[in-house]
Amino acid sequence: MIIKQKGFTLIELMLSLTLGLIISAAAILLFFAGQKSLSMQQGVSDIQDNANFGLNYITQDIRLANLNNPLAIINDQTTYGGIVLTSSANAAKDASGTLLSNIFQQVTGSNVAVNFLSRSNVGPSNVQIAGADVSSDQLVIQFVPQYLLDSTGTTWNGGYDCEGNALNFPVTQPAKGGEFGRQVVVQRYFLRADNNKNGQEPNQSLALACDAGHYPVDPVKAVPPATTPPAMTITGYGDAGEIIMKRVDHFRVLLNIQDDKIQPPAASRRYISIDDYMALTAPRPRIVAVQIGVLARSSQSVGAESSIKDDQSFTLLDQSVTVKTPKAGSPKYIRQVVSQTIALRNVIGERGA
Repeated sequence: MIIKQKGFTLIELMLSLTLGLIISAAAILLFFAGQKSLSMQQGVSDIQDNANFGLNYITQDIRLANLNNPLAIINDQTTYGGIVLTSSANAAKDASGTLLSNIFQQVTGSNVAVNFLSRSNVGPSNVQIAGADVSSDQLVIQFVPQYLLDSTGTTWNGGYDCEGNALNFPVTQPAKGGEFGRQVVVQRYFLRADNNKNGQEPNQSLALACDAGHYPVDPVKAVPPATTPPAMTITGYGDAGEIIMKRVDHFRVLLNIQDDKIQPPAASRRYISIDDYMALTAPRPRIVAVQIGVLARSSQSVGAESSIKDDQSFTLLDQSVTVKTPKAGSPKYIRQVVSQTIALRNVIGERGA
């Protein structure tokens, strides 16, 4: 009896194994490519959501600058001026010795020092210019909210500041003392370290934050027999504030000024940094708009993506910046420049001139 046997030849078996390995490898490559694409998409989505929503929030607040100020023409000497450049710490004086400051002259204290005013190159940053470290800018605005009395006529309601604090103040001073009456709101936008961070992040974990405070609209008067009015303070100002945008590597601010001293064909309107503006000869030109720019970074890494260089270069408003090179093997992140030009609606016209 003849018994027939069936099976694979050695060549057929080798071909089957080879085809199986090729198909498995293709599937693995597709999986890794999909994961890589997903990481990139999540990074792009994260940076767009964070930057666009955060910058829109800031833009809406900056448009409030100079609200309810009787003077439309603002510079560094305008009392209650919407762009805060001066205080009792650095203001010039007129012939009578009166301080010409944006924050009302009676307001004193450590939180009206120069470092708490609008300034260039005062905050942390993760970029360099021509190989040298640079610092981020800081923007400070102030405005008087459109207060409304409550139904009982005992409380002024002015909405909320950028930290989410309710601007509700009693009309008259409470028996136990404390704040009362309408208040000027001061808001500071700056970069600071974020304590909620990933230990593998290559550079400083910086975030764009807003710090808010307030001081009375109506100056405190001297109490007889004293003739000198008592000092005033900004309440709640000068702390770490609340984060608006996570992971911002650099923050830049430019002022759009209208210099009527310049005659055509030269341009009377131009953008200038805050420090360059303060270096101009007094009286300084009128400020009509603000331009802000951020170098935003994704919160999630995209792994060791070869298309993203360690020393990425970007043009941020008037600066050409390069990201500080992290240590070798650090995860990569997507970065994007987001900028906005904000016309100051409350400086339009010639009121109070």
